[in-house]
Amino acid sequence: MRRKAGGFTLIELVITLAVMAILVSWGFPSLQESIKNNRMAAQNNEMLAILKYARSEAIRRNTDVTVAITAASGGWSAFVDDPANDADVEGCLPGQLRCTTNSKIALNGNPATLVFNNRGYIKEAEGAPFGAESILFLEHENCRGSNQRRQITVSATGQISSQPLACSS
Repeated sequence: MRRKAGGFTLIELVITLAVMAILVSWGFPSLQESIKNNRMAAQNNEMLAILKYARSEAIRRNTDVTVAITAASGGWSAFVDDPANDADVEGCLPGQLRCTTNSKIALNGNPATLVFNNRGYIKEAEGAPFGAESILFLEHENCRGSNQRRQITVSATGQISSQPLACSS
């Protein structure tokens, strides 16, 4: 008596592969959106961290601390100046306490330089009148949906907040 060989037929394999291909193609766009949302969240957190670090250093050192924020082609960069000008941090220029460079997220808004005083308040904000809040916008280069644009607000008292915004058309 012969035993029938176990396994799959060619038709069963082709149908299984076709179903898998449909499922993968259906899920791929949402994976791309998740990657863009995560990149936006990471760079938003980096901007918040650099601003909060500068504010805390100004209070801790009891002196003015400057944050320079620049929009670059397809991204942005920022650094915190060392008031004593003797910092030597790996990856940063001498005299910088912290620095970062990011891509694929555009920076818009008024300040290029923020100066926190020894109380953590905004002493100066380039492009903003004294006593006014400074507003920055981070936006993904291919912005779609509600999680790929952020507004970062630094109040005159130095409070830093962030909120998601819908992409502009």
